[in-house]
Amino acid sequence: MGIAVLEDKSGLPHVPGTVLLNDSAAHAEGAVQVLKHGTGSDTNIVLSPQPSEDPNDPLNWPLWRKELIIGILSLGAMLNAGTNGPLLNASYFEMSEQLGLPITTVVLASGYNLLAAGCVGPFVAAFSRKYGKRPVFLVSTLLDIIGTAIGEARVDYKYLLAARIIQGFSTSAFESLIVATVGDIYFVHQRGLRISFINFILNSASSLASIICGLVFANLGWLWLFHLFQIFLVIQFVAMFLFCPETTYIRDQRYETDETKEEKLDELAKVEEHNREVSPAAIPKKKTFVQSLAVWTGMYSQDSFFKFLIGPFITLLNPAACYAIIVSGLLNSWYVGSAIILAGIFAGPPWNYGAASIGYLGAGPFIGGMIGSIFVGWLSDPVIKWIAKRNNGVYEPEFRLVFMSLALVFCTVGMFLFGYTMSIGASSALCAFFQGVMMVGVLIGIFATLSYALDAFRSQSNEIFIMNMLFKVNASSITNGTEHMLMLIRTQNFMFYGLSSFANNWVAAKGPTEIMYVFGGTSAFMCLLAIPTYMFGKRMRSWWARNDLFVKFGMETTGPKPEAG
Repeated sequence: MGIAVLEDKSGLPHVPGTVLLNDSAAHAEGAVQVLKHGTGSDTNIVLSPQPSEDPNDPLNWPLWRKELIIGILSLGAMLNAGTNGPLLNASYFEMSEQLGLPITTVVLASGYNLLAAGCVGPFVAAFSRKYGKRPVFLVSTLLDIIGTAIGEARVDYKYLLAARIIQGFSTSAFESLIVATVGDIYFVHQRGLRISFINFILNSASSLASIICGLVFANLGWLWLFHLFQIFLVIQFVAMFLFCPETTYIRDQRYETDETKEEKLDELAKVEEHNREVSPAAIPKKKTFVQSLAVWTGMYSQDSFFKFLIGPFITLLNPAACYAIIVSGLLNSWYVGSAIILAGIFAGPPWNYGAASIGYLGAGPFIGGMIGSIFVGWLSDPVIKWIAKRNNGVYEPEFRLVFMSLALVFCTVGMFLFGYTMSIGASSALCAFFQGVMMVGVLIGIFATLSYALDAFRSQSNEIFIMNMLFKVNASSITNGTEHMLMLIRTQNFMFYGLSSFANNWVAAKGPTEIMYVFGGTSAFMCLLAIPTYMFGKRMRSWWARNDLFVKFGMETTGPKPEAG
């Protein structure tokens, strides 16, 4: 039983997500000692999942190779997601003057960029489930290269619009599959640090991008913004092709100790003992470097591609996964909303800033995001190991949610005061400081919910993180039917697209206070919902394990089709 995590009463032998993490604290003897353990200071940590004997199993890859893969994919995330979306944030006002168009029209070009990202999401989930992640990553960066080539061809709104739409198709994979990749190659006790790093890249890096892009636009002009972006895209594409092999891997279900509904550690121990006695000839050969370059590695499921298209939407019927999707998506959306309104506000009195000066304001959230990411990256895995040790060596994914208490404080304080300081025309440095405070909370909240979702439902992580990305651009429009502006959720729109449509108009009509107070209030409510999710999370995981629609619809990833003999 987890600390304040209510025990399951359904009679399910083992709730997926719950794992024996520390055999010393659990006083486990016998079979557990045969299982693979961590090294160094983690010798008491039982590896979960358990790696197979296959040297091609990503869990068996050396740590340096795993870190290289995550590093290259993180660069892809920084470019295709972290920079792609906010590429023009600091330049909207001056671009609108050059084009002779309203700022809302120019901002809407980036709205279509995000709309494209949302539309392609279900296809990314389906392709990655059926054919693996590597081809999806490669095609995504290639699309960004094509879109950027159009954007650097001419200073023209039609070219800009086409470029932004095609660039948008690259975002989905790097906002979602990269987190699922962490689950492919790292053990439970190693994931927190990597997710916090990716979280920083996906969110705070966009603030750094605004600073750099603002300077490039101010000093070199419109086209060089796309020229320089293209150089980095090509470098990342080549590095990814050479050093990022396929990470999807199908191993015996008994090894998946964080997914199984029947924890048969004794049986797994016998398998391990048998494997150590068999001839080395029975162990597959390690792939050569050239073999690892294969873009196509086979089909990982024989089920219908179109069936997988509905996978991300099925995750919304899982209460615990739905909470993680909504909260992480909402927090990210509110930060994006705060960034979208900067150009319109600070280009006017009392600041009257140009693109470069507006770009500098990104230093606040960038530093705040860095602080938040370093904090959870440094503490997350040690904290969950400490809690598991106090819990008789048993780890529950809900332990990741303890960080939501910090997200509550920083989000509310930062959002409320960011809106207030802008409304009174305070120093831009003070405004940027409070946006940075907000970003600390946003990063911690997103980290807590995403790491919780990965540990609780790793087998469906592709779909969960695609749905998370979809929700960030999910259903939303604003109506001003009365004195107050109301938010309505609509399935035909997308959040970021909606934000780009209405955020600046909302600020023009009501000032920055109201929109930021709405952001802060909803964030506080979502953070408080972590309390019942923490308490009842194990029971919700049990309910989903007994009613898993992925299993009922036959949508599990089962591996390549056997060749005819």
